[in-house]
Amino acid sequence: MFRRPRPDEVEERPSFNKGERIGSAIAHATPLLVGVPMIPLLGNLGMALLPCPIIAYVIARGFRRNQAAWGAFQGMQAAIVQLILVALVLAAGSMQGTTLAESTPQIPMVIFVCAFLLFLYTLWAAWDTAWGYDFRYIFISNFVDRITDANLRRQDQRRRRNNPIDRTGTSDGPDGPDDPPPGPTR
Repeated sequence: MFRRPRPDEVEERPSFNKGERIGSAIAHATPLLVGVPMIPLLGNLGMALLPCPIIAYVIARGFRRNQAAWGAFQGMQAAIVQLILVALVLAAGSMQGTTLAESTPQIPMVIFVCAFLLFLYTLWAAWDTAWGYDFRYIFISNFVDRITDANLRRQDQRRRRNNPIDRTGTSDGPDGPDDPPPGPTR
């Protein structure tokens, strides 16, 4: 029924360093680690979750500054999903006293259930990234991949512009890469 894959059929899982894994897991789990404990303090679920996308974005920026592409990608994914989560919770909360919610009370409940499922999805992402798996959210991962790639390329170009000597020992002048210095002639 099931057969064990041959060694040439098995893909090797990419390994990410421990700092990236833990930072990415924290970025994804920010609603649980920050938002849920703030609910009793603020008394409003939407306001308690408001700092979560900001914290995830700060984590993504930190990874981007250190040229950790996977950590930056995971942090940006977490920030965007948590921004959607906050928008859903605030939308459900703002509908509580409206005539639309009074005529159809199921609409705020459906929005809140969608937000709760998205919250569980972020916890799944936190679990997977903590174990080193490459987690990609449905619908937004390709968009975030393009953003992260563009940001890392822009930062790399800025680094090369500010530091004309790259790691290979050659320097870039105004006319392009310089030729290596002439050696002794024979």
